[in-house]
Amino acid sequence: MSHTNHRPSRCGAQKVQQAFARLRSVRLRRWFAAVVSAAALAAPTGCRTQPTWRETLKNETSQIDSIERRIESPSVEIHTVALSSAPVTIRDRVQLESLQYREVTLAEVLATAMENSEVLRELGGVVLRNPDTIQTEYVNGIRTTDPRYSKEAALSAFDAQLAATAYFNNRDQTFNNPFFAGGTNTFQQDLNDYTVELSKRTATGSRLALRSVTNYDANNAPSNTYRSAWDSFVEGEVRQPLFQGGGVEFNRIAGPGATPGVYNGLLIARVNEDISQTDFEIAVRDYVSNVVNCYWDLYFAYRDLDARTHAMNRSLEAWNRLQALAENDIESAARVALAREQYFRFKSDVDDAITGRVVQGTQNRNGSTGGTLRASSGVQVAERRLRLLIGMPINDSEMLRPAEEPCEADIQFHWDAIMHEALSQRPELKKQQLNIHKRQMELLAARNFINPRLDTVGRYRFRGFGDDLIADGSQTSALRDLSGGDLQEWYVGLEYTVPLGYRKGHLALANAEIALSRERALQREQEREVIHDLSNAVSDAARAYENCQNSWNRLDAANEVLKAYQVQEENGRDIDIDRMLDAQRRVVEAEIRYFQARTEYAIALKNVHLEKGSLMSHNGVSVFEGTIPFNG
Repeated sequence: MSHTNHRPSRCGAQKVQQAFARLRSVRLRRWFAAVVSAAALAAPTGCRTQPTWRETLKNETSQIDSIERRIESPSVEIHTVALSSAPVTIRDRVQLESLQYREVTLAEVLATAMENSEVLRELGGVVLRNPDTIQTEYVNGIRTTDPRYSKEAALSAFDAQLAATAYFNNRDQTFNNPFFAGGTNTFQQDLNDYTVELSKRTATGSRLALRSVTNYDANNAPSNTYRSAWDSFVEGEVRQPLFQGGGVEFNRIAGPGATPGVYNGLLIARVNEDISQTDFEIAVRDYVSNVVNCYWDLYFAYRDLDARTHAMNRSLEAWNRLQALAENDIESAARVALAREQYFRFKSDVDDAITGRVVQGTQNRNGSTGGTLRASSGVQVAERRLRLLIGMPINDSEMLRPAEEPCEADIQFHWDAIMHEALSQRPELKKQQLNIHKRQMELLAARNFINPRLDTVGRYRFRGFGDDLIADGSQTSALRDLSGGDLQEWYVGLEYTVPLGYRKGHLALANAEIALSRERALQREQEREVIHDLSNAVSDAARAYENCQNSWNRLDAANEVLKAYQVQEENGRDIDIDRMLDAQRRVVEAEIRYFQARTEYAIALKNVHLEKGSLMSHNGVSVFEGTIPFNG
């Protein structure tokens, strides 16, 4: 990104000098210089750069023309981070067998994900279909710099405002009756008006203003005391709403000048930022959950491949033995054909387990909040999905392989403890509580619009008059007369406005009450949903653990059956080939189911932590103002 070097330039000086030279009166030049000096003091340090003057005064369009040309002939900017080597397919068996493996732990995978978490990636191509919904590390910067709804935007309503105006009038008019022209039929006049005002809103809703007004009048009316005269005054003004629009509470909630139903005060902006921060926390939690899902998906894909490879090798050995013992009869040929059919069945399964089919893997909300195991992806598909999620190159000469084993301990949770933890820690419930607080504040602001508008207004003024603005010696001058304090004016008043019936105010109040009731009803349902999902997660964890035990016993029994047939075959006993091949299938199915149950148990434990709101702390991830420190 390029940055413009904002150096002071002479771009504005020439414009000022030209305007100054056109002023005919010495007094006018003096006052013009004072106005320019005041504006220079109030303006930010440094003059605007030459390109800004060209764009605003000369209508320079070179930059937008360049963008427009690129729009007419669009070309995608290709980033090197997206480039990758070609994937190794099942056809490249030599290259596939020569791949190196890199053992990675879950903590290492999460650390890599957090380092590369510029974008909180989601599975399923969301970044292509709907990129506006993807959370990024820029969320905090976008939120705090929003010129409409950020806290700084709300505070800007209370910033002091400096306004200056200068108007130059020339009048040359003939009147039929000299009475209307001060005693002359042809009235000629030079009239200049200069105003400088500094105003500020306060937290109570009042408006304070300090104003300087100077009028220069040179005309040919014969009754004038001076041929030309300066009338100058300095005044202070206070306007304080007493009912509608007044008070610290209303102005902190709705902001000064708010209308019914539109509230964007400091407190509302602060709650909106907290809600945005909670949305970011939810996105980080879901991101961590999907990373863990992909890690255990890859673990199971490797175990599935190992089991099918062992089965393929066993079936190949059986095929070779039967072929070596085959006799020239139909029965022996059938036995060999059965063994060969089983080998190619297992080989097809191995090929699928290596490459995998491009189907949905385990991901958030595919059955449960944290995801339910989808044991259908092969090693390469699962590994590429993990690389995509944690920000690594999609294809590499080194394959990632999980180094951790799923937990085998029987972990039990105390229901009352995790239930209260879920109700107090789930970010969705925190967000909903913030929405309730926001609606409560909007209800307080809406009640203000049932009041009439009653403002007190006070103004005090010092006047000065003379034939010159600033004069030395015995000459009269407006500023000298003003500083003497002889001419003073003031007034105090009340302004009352009331809409008969308060239709809009009552609508705003009713709307705020209904919106608050809705948020409270949603909170109750969200709490019930959280307890429902937590119950499912705890129950699923218990089921997965018991399934691990059952699957292990099933695998042990299947191995004993196969071993018994192998012993019979080694002792030269004639065995039924169908039973032998069926025993091989049972072993591979039981082994796959055992590792699937272990993976389900790992994901189920992760889901319990997600449902009770402790997933990120359990994995050493924390969120602070849009950043994601990793302490795993």
